[in-house]
Amino acid sequence: MRSRRREGASRSITAGAFVLLALGLSLPACGKRGDPLPPLSRVPQNLADLRLAQRGPLLELSFVAPRTSTAGVRLGVLEVELLRAEGAGDFGKLAHETFRKMAPGESFVETSPLPPVGTVVRVAARVKSEGETSAQSTVLALTVQATPTAPTAFTAQLEPQSVVLSWVPPPTPPPTPPPSPSPGASPSPGASPSPGASATASAHPSPSPTPQGGFWIYRREPESVYRRPLMPVPVASPPFHDTTIAPGERWCYVVRTVASTEPIVESASSGEACVENKDVFPPAPPTGVAALVHDDAVEVSWSPSLEADLASYRVYRARAGGAPARLAEVAAPETSYRDAAAPRGTALTYTVTAVDRDGNESRPSAAVEAQRP
Repeated sequence: MRSRRREGASRSITAGAFVLLALGLSLPACGKRGDPLPPLSRVPQNLADLRLAQRGPLLELSFVAPRTSTAGVRLGVLEVELLRAEGAGDFGKLAHETFRKMAPGESFVETSPLPPVGTVVRVAARVKSEGETSAQSTVLALTVQATPTAPTAFTAQLEPQSVVLSWVPPPTPPPTPPPSPSPGASPSPGASPSPGASATASAHPSPSPTPQGGFWIYRREPESVYRRPLMPVPVASPPFHDTTIAPGERWCYVVRTVASTEPIVESASSGEACVENKDVFPPAPPTGVAALVHDDAVEVSWSPSLEADLASYRVYRARAGGAPARLAEVAAPETSYRDAAAPRGTALTYTVTAVDRDGNESRPSAAVEAQRP
């Protein structure tokens, strides 16, 4: 009887513990929830790398479409609104609009003929996506200049450690003398400019380019186009050494005369020069060449070459006064050859050359003489 009561009490305690555990697990769910977070902004970022440049006889507009909104949300198809105005005046009133459908992250480059020299060209942009519009970008301005003269006689020469680029710079134009003031145009001592004239002149100042003489080198792979110069600052004069080309690569180059870097004003491209960085430089000739006469052969030996791309050695033999003839090609790292066919009783001369993996052969080693009795 007591045993049954103990079993019943034990079951009651277990059931009570289970209920308490269930209540404990459910308590957090009954707590107060926090305020809901606001939705992430879907307003697109503005264009990246918006540029206006004068390249030779063309005006170039380039930019990269944004990938995300200002809150980092990925964007879908975009509509880019481009605003362009030529001449002085209120940009908002003068600018005409064009629209481009673009994918996120897509690059855009557009060229058009240059307006007349002295024309001020201004551009800005906005990006639209899913009913949201970005803020307008900064208005870029460029004053069209006379097209700089392109360099001539451009060449690219492959050397062991670099590509050497050379060109002939265009002649330097003579400095423009300042205009002589007209006596009739001199203001009277008491005269002062009218407030209206001053306000009109300063309301839309013509942007001044940053003068920068020198040259920009451009490089491309055979199947691509020229994008950015190799260096951020133009080089002052030729030659230029490109030390970044790797073995097996093929590159094409052009050079342009730079008149301004901000905004970019440069000449058309020079003629193109292409090089392939294949090994065309022979290894050093072998040293320590010796000839040891045996009864059955002449053994020619030499010191091992230290060239990293060494492939083989070539052994040459010549009779007195004759031209050397190749006897054999010995694969590295072997450094000897037995000439069992050497004629007896004849003065012979031996030389050895080194050959790399690209087939470049060194100059002959110092000659050694031998004669089988």
